[in-house]
Amino acid sequence: MTTSDDPLRVAVITPYYQEPVDVLRRCHESVLEQTHPCTHFLVSDGSPHAEVAGWQGEHIQLGRPHGDNGNTPRAVGSLSAMNRDFDAIAYLDADNWYWPQHIAAMVALYRQTGVAICTASRTIHRADGSLMYVDYECNGESHVDTSCLFFLRPAFRIMPYWATMPRQFGPICDRAMWQIILAHKLSSAHYAQPTVAFRTQYEFHFQRIGETPPPGAKSNAESTGSAWDWWDSLAPEVRAQWKDYFSGEGPC
Repeated sequence: MTTSDDPLRVAVITPYYQEPVDVLRRCHESVLEQTHPCTHFLVSDGSPHAEVAGWQGEHIQLGRPHGDNGNTPRAVGSLSAMNRDFDAIAYLDADNWYWPQHIAAMVALYRQTGVAICTASRTIHRADGSLMYVDYECNGESHVDTSCLFFLRPAFRIMPYWATMPRQFGPICDRAMWQIILAHKLSSAHYAQPTVAFRTQYEFHFQRIGETPPPGAKSNAESTGSAWDWWDSLAPEVRAQWKDYFSGEGPC
C-alpha cells in the first residue's frame, strides 16, 4: 500500500460506441472535475468521435465494434493503464458521470483500508440527467455496477477477464465481474455515500418510484435474458468448464 505522501496515479477507463457527443462530453468533464487528479482513457469501440481526439486524456481507437457491451475496450484500456504504471484503475461508462469527490473518496477509502478493490454507491438519473433516487442495490456485497469499481494493483491480475469473459455475458458483465472478484477472494471496501451518477435505461428503476417508463426503456428480462438463455443452452460439460473459469481456476 502506498503511503499518504505518495501520489496515487489513477486511470479512468471509458469505452464508447455510438453515444451522442454531448453525453460523452458530460462523462469526460466529470473526470476532469475530480478533486484527485486522474487520466481519462476513452476507448472507441469502432465508432470514434473526431472531437474526442482533441480532449484532455488518452484516446484509443479500436478498428471495429466488438458487440460485448464494452468489455473489449475496457480490457484494452485497462492493460494500457496497467503497463504504464498507474496505481489504480476506475471505470466509467460513457452515459454515466462522477460526482467531483468520487476518485478522492476511493483513494481515501483505499488509504484507510489497504484493500484491493474499492466500490462506490450511485444515484439513478433519467435520460435528461435529472435525479431519480439514491440506489442501494449497488452495495459492495451483492452487486456493484461497473462504474462503481476502483481497482488497486493487487486486483490488476483479474483485468484479462474483461476480454476473456464470454461475449454473451456482456449484458451482465458487472455481475459476472463481481462474481470473479469474489471467487478470487480479493479484499474490498465500500463507500456508502453516492459518488457515481447512473443514467438509466431500465424500466424497473422508473417503476420503483412509481413512474411510467419512457418509450424504449429496457426490461430487466430483456437486458439479462439473452445471457441466461445462452448459459442454459450449453451442454452440462461445457457449462462446467465456464464454472471452473469463473471460480478463479481459469488461466488468469
